[in-house]
Amino acid sequence: MPVQTRNRTRRPLLAACLLASLLAAPSFAPAARTEAGRAVTELAASYRFLVSDRQDGGILYTATAGDLRGQRLPLSFHDSAAYWGEHVCGAADCAVTDVYDPQAYTLLPQKTPAGDLQTERVNTHNGANIYDAATWQIAVLLGHRLNRLPLAPGRDAYTLASAPTRLLAAGHYGDSRHPAPGQTRALSSGPVFVYNQLRITEPARAYSFRMLPRAWLSPDPFIGTSHARFIGTANLPANHPDYQAGLISWTDWKPITGENAWAFFIGPLQAADLHYVHGRAGGYVPFAEPALANALAVLPAFAAMQSPQGGVYYAPAGTVVNQGDQLVDPSFVAVENTLSLFAGLRILDATLTRTLARDQALSASDRTAIAEGLTLCRAMVDGGPIGQGRTTEGLLHFLRYDAWKDGEFVQGGLADRPGAPDRWLPNLAPKAVDVNTWGVAALGPDRIDEWFGFGASFDTWQRVKQWGGYGRGADLWGVGFSDQDGNGIDAAGRYRQGVLSAEWTAGAITMVRMMIAHYQAIDRASPRAEQARAFVEALRRDEGGMLAALERLRLDTYPEAGFPGTPADYPKLFPLATKPYLYASRRYLIPFGWYANPIPSTCATAWMVMVANRYNPFLPGGGLR
Repeated sequence: MPVQTRNRTRRPLLAACLLASLLAAPSFAPAARTEAGRAVTELAASYRFLVSDRQDGGILYTATAGDLRGQRLPLSFHDSAAYWGEHVCGAADCAVTDVYDPQAYTLLPQKTPAGDLQTERVNTHNGANIYDAATWQIAVLLGHRLNRLPLAPGRDAYTLASAPTRLLAAGHYGDSRHPAPGQTRALSSGPVFVYNQLRITEPARAYSFRMLPRAWLSPDPFIGTSHARFIGTANLPANHPDYQAGLISWTDWKPITGENAWAFFIGPLQAADLHYVHGRAGGYVPFAEPALANALAVLPAFAAMQSPQGGVYYAPAGTVVNQGDQLVDPSFVAVENTLSLFAGLRILDATLTRTLARDQALSASDRTAIAEGLTLCRAMVDGGPIGQGRTTEGLLHFLRYDAWKDGEFVQGGLADRPGAPDRWLPNLAPKAVDVNTWGVAALGPDRIDEWFGFGASFDTWQRVKQWGGYGRGADLWGVGFSDQDGNGIDAAGRYRQGVLSAEWTAGAITMVRMMIAHYQAIDRASPRAEQARAFVEALRRDEGGMLAALERLRLDTYPEAGFPGTPADYPKLFPLATKPYLYASRRYLIPFGWYANPIPSTCATAWMVMVANRYNPFLPGGGLR
């Protein structure tokens, strides 16, 4: 998962250009001086947010349950009671009553707008989205290995980055009172969590829920503050002291394909590559590595979720939608999810291929497991049999012939739905930014241009800017989330300022850089050379503008940047010494079903570490080799 600002001067513009050139470098020396040293100091402070405990201005907590005891795990956001109480509740009624249900053993707010707000802030305060954790895994290794940024004494970068992998393997909450495998996995039960008619009851083989809490009963950040006055309770049980005012039961039980692709494939395997392979001759990820065990165990679940035409279903049957109590249509395919899985499978394929060729400790059964995994990966991508007597036309076929319409990728649609008039019924609204930026970044502009004609990837970006670009005047600053954000270009050619997303803008920068490399490689003798040079010049302007804008969306620079929707007295809401990037420029309900908030974000900060290193998470090895 978007604004009037101060007038630019030539001096900030020069600083932005310097910053762009610095971020292009593959690594930084912490001892560097001059402008480079300043930029490194800022990156170091942002990285410190990712590797510090929450009480020290960071994002980590220390788990207390089972085999996870003592592990430091990331959360998705660093929020504050003041942000919710003074900014959000200043514009909304936050008075809520939490009611204990003795039949379900739950303590939940009543179904009111105030109840929805409480659920949101509890999830934000206590939850770790597994996609966010995956981006964090990559950033932890990048910052330490490539940028040589420090960790706390005694900590090892890969041990730290592997904690989410161990969390997924354990299958329980980090602070569970009664840890047991399966607490965080979407196991089939009756009509709930059925994987395209396949039932999965073994925890290691099931999807993870997208958002993992520290514990089932989760504290409202208002506890112990003056804002606790907003919380009332009813029917608290006298014989169950665990149920207390300010605690509510966790409610986000959504196993989503895209998040799982990041959590099982992209994040842990890219981190393992950085640890075992990057910069090492003959390096490979050992088959005994837990990240590979996790990936191979859950791979058949992804295959089960693939439609005959190649798209992969968004969630198992019985999954609740993001907003409301309705269930997701089990025939729905989110194209971004399919793209994430395509990237994940390509990374898994590259990892297994290298391991098979170089791991001398492999047993015969290990080699069989790798061969079976590679066969399934390739069938899912290129088409073929995928188990249970089923076949698919493959991800690439779907992305080329179904997901693309009128020069861009659609957000999603219904695939192979029983009784439907057509095999593919696309959703044309709302449009999504990330499906296009991630689509070009994952598939590559060379493939897009091969499929749809020279300049197709460039033209897609121009279309996205028309309805999704964010900026000031003629200057592009980045992107939001959709075509419904109040962004885009008006009739006079000026960018609107609806909402700016740091994370999705970082993805756009990654895409733009791939296009620059692609069009730069056009032979000078080609009749397309002049057009390609014009593309490159335009793309470099876009890259520089977005890099400069994101520096305004960092915790220390945001209060003075003048974004509409900036909370009053913002520095008092987040008095941190670290310098994380914010999730968005203002509070905003994204059309896809969740709120963006201008608060310190794990994934936004992790994406900026990737941008600083020119790292594309959709490519095996990040494209560094």
